[in-house]
Amino acid sequence: MRQQPTPIDALARLTSLVAPPTGGGNRADWDGLSERYPRGFPDDYKQFMRVYGEGLFDDFLGACAPVSEVYPNDPGANVEGLTGDAELTGEELGYDAPELLIGWGYTVEADLLCWRADSPDPNMWGTVIWRRQWDEPECWSHFDCGMVELLCRYAARDLPEHWTFDLPYEGCRFFHSRDVRRFRQERIDPWGPEPVTGS
Repeated sequence: MRQQPTPIDALARLTSLVAPPTGGGNRADWDGLSERYPRGFPDDYKQFMRVYGEGLFDDFLGACAPVSEVYPNDPGANVEGLTGDAELTGEELGYDAPELLIGWGYTVEADLLCWRADSPDPNMWGTVIWRRQWDEPECWSHFDCGMVELLCRYAARDLPEHWTFDLPYEGCRFFHSRDVRRFRQERIDPWGPEPVTGS
């Protein structure tokens, strides 16, 4: 049986790599979401949503909430919408169990990041990346770790076989979707060489 880092340990590592938004993450009534999401969610995801929330890493990798606070009318901006995309993609491309895919993230290259819900305990779910530009079956990559641990690997640039970056800054940045929307309205580029404050 796989040993996952505790949600607190994984989140502590992520916060050491990527500053969370000063305004905090998303509020969620997890019990109230159980009817809409009967398979539940891993604890590390719940902690991530509390501290980071829905948003974007490096203007590249997005993490979705169960219900978007910023784009509530966009079906693609929540886990439910991404899961539909993941299941359909899995069915079309011959994934062995598309019904097990639960989408939680995406990239600007239209890649999908999912859980593989193959256990009744969400804390035991591994993660799956589907790369749109790759051929089958290599387009599906499986990771024996949870969502936050995968994000730690992303932030540490420990997934060079998937993504490489030429950014005008060191490290990794995350902004909550509310801040990204505000920056766009104010014509501020948060991804420039100088850090943006006041998020």
